[in-house]
Amino acid sequence: MRHEKYSLILLAGGKSSRMGREKAELIYEGKTFVQHMLDKARAAGIEKCLLSGYEAEGLDALTVWDEYPQRGPLGGIHACMKAAETPYCLVLPIDVPALPVEILEGLLSCHEKRQSDKVLIWEHGVRQEPLIAIYPTAMAEAIGDIIRRQPAPVFRALDRLGWDSFIMETEEGLGMNINTPEAYKKLIGDDGAEEKTAIVLRRIRGGEIFEIKDEVALEHHITIPLRSGDRVEAVCSPGHTDEFVLGRRYLLDDLMQKEYAPQAAGELDSMELSRVLEITGELFENPGELFSSTGCAHSCALVLDGEICCCREDIGRHNALDKVIGYALKKGIPISRSVVFTSGRISRDYLQKVIKAGSKMVVSRAAVTASAVELAKQDNITMLGFVRQSGGNIYNEGRVKLI
Repeated sequence: MRHEKYSLILLAGGKSSRMGREKAELIYEGKTFVQHMLDKARAAGIEKCLLSGYEAEGLDALTVWDEYPQRGPLGGIHACMKAAETPYCLVLPIDVPALPVEILEGLLSCHEKRQSDKVLIWEHGVRQEPLIAIYPTAMAEAIGDIIRRQPAPVFRALDRLGWDSFIMETEEGLGMNINTPEAYKKLIGDDGAEEKTAIVLRRIRGGEIFEIKDEVALEHHITIPLRSGDRVEAVCSPGHTDEFVLGRRYLLDDLMQKEYAPQAAGELDSMELSRVLEITGELFENPGELFSSTGCAHSCALVLDGEICCCREDIGRHNALDKVIGYALKKGIPISRSVVFTSGRISRDYLQKVIKAGSKMVVSRAAVTASAVELAKQDNITMLGFVRQSGGNIYNEGRVKLI
């Protein structure tokens, strides 16, 4: 059995100096990097997980600290190997959250067929990945001898100990290491557009007026050409305008099927109320960067299978909804099985857009209108408002049952 033969060594002990913050705790598609990597290993059949240089509550993994500090990846591999109880270890870095499980499955299957005591590394294109590899646990002492007095590059150890390649291609970017803010923005779909600017203003405090520098949100005027020849004028925040246009055109019945990924069949039928409250806390008690900097933004999120898969901010609550709809269309996320979370009020026209997009449940931190309640009852939509982590109001329990 694979779980008896392999352990996971997850390398999370780097300084994250280029990123500027702890990479293990970055969020991608609703989960931390560390949780993504643990889930991938378990999906490939590995149960025993050793976490190098990082400790967090709630993770089913054993934290291991380096025996020889400041020795780079080899220091983490060496220490975890000494703690491992299986003959082989799958080594992964913390910063490849988009890595397909198929790569790990292929790597493990190849190793099982070869029965070699050399290190087996993943190779794709012109890249060789010594930190996405399978290492014999018995190499621990030899690696320790190499790094005992000073750090050493990983390939210096591999060249001495022997290694083979497993070659498998993947979609460009999925195996990319996310170790800079720029790479992280690219991963999460942040197009890098500036959404705020600094200005000098005069502030009144305690009856006195003084000059300060502060940040204000930017507006972007956009013209959307429709297939009919008409044009729609809109104003939104400058980021993710491609998603905004896609979502807005979809809601205007202007898209053809070939312009977006097919939507999977099926509808959401229930959701745990406790998870609704947890997600509300995650989203709205720690607001996004635009709101935190300017106070001038609404946020909207799409939640699938109890996990946040997309969150967008905009100066307009309708725009933020358009952007998450556009994101879902691009990625093929089934809106009919997803829940919309919004920081803004739910009016009748807002709920109409949620319904048209296909969602059967909407949750707001703010108020709802009487017309929205009437529409929710009419269309059997589950709608909650004034929701906080501590509670909220259920205005209608429709097709999606709260359990």
